Amino acid sequence: MKKSVFAGIVFLFTACGEKKKEVLRDMKDIAPKSERTYSEKNQKEIDTIQIDFDMKIARELGVEVMEIDRVESPMFPDRFHPISAIKLHLQLKKDGILFCQWTFKDSTQTKNAFYNWLDCFGEKCKSIKFGQTINFQKDNFLLFVNDTLITYISSAERVEAEVWLNYFKQKNTLEDWKIFIQQGTRAKAKWFAVEKGKKQTITDQIK
Repeated sequence: MKKSVFAGIVFLFTACGEKKKEVLRDMKDIAPKSERTYSEKNQKEIDTIQIDFDMKIARELGVEVMEIDRVESPMFPDRFHPISAIKLHLQLKKDGILFCQWTFKDSTQTKNAFYNWLDCFGEKCKSIKFGQTINFQKDNFLLFVNDTLITYISSAERVEAEVWLNYFKQKNTLEDWKIFIQQGTRAKAKWFAVEKGKKQTITDQIK
């Protein structure tokens, strides 16, 4: 049964498109270029600001955001005409998180953006095969993909996968992800599918 599920995932996400040259930079390159949305606000006032990010849910899950900056720097998925793009720098007490989410009109556009990004990922434009267990980038990151969404979360500090899975569940009632990639600092990426909130590894199924 698992083999048929994972075979379906591979068929659905057949690679397409040509290599692009515009690449995603590390957090240290993106954050200084962001445009601050607010700065001198107390926590109560911050919670009332609508910025496509629910700070109350994040705080309940242990992610206390002190400030939010909008990131204006172009990123690779922006090239593929998303319906909307949320790109934020979340400043925590001790570190920062790059939080990005692109919404596309259908699965074809989502696949096109995702596979082209794999074909030229990061500052060094690495070409990465589906399911390949290599280091994508220096920083920790999580990458979630479903039919119409690509969500990317990156930080120099550790990012907790379960926290963000619960965040999407509470904010958008999203539990299922066709692809979920998780990587620690300078570690090799792990590939999963998420069904009803439960992770299933796909790394060993794809060669």
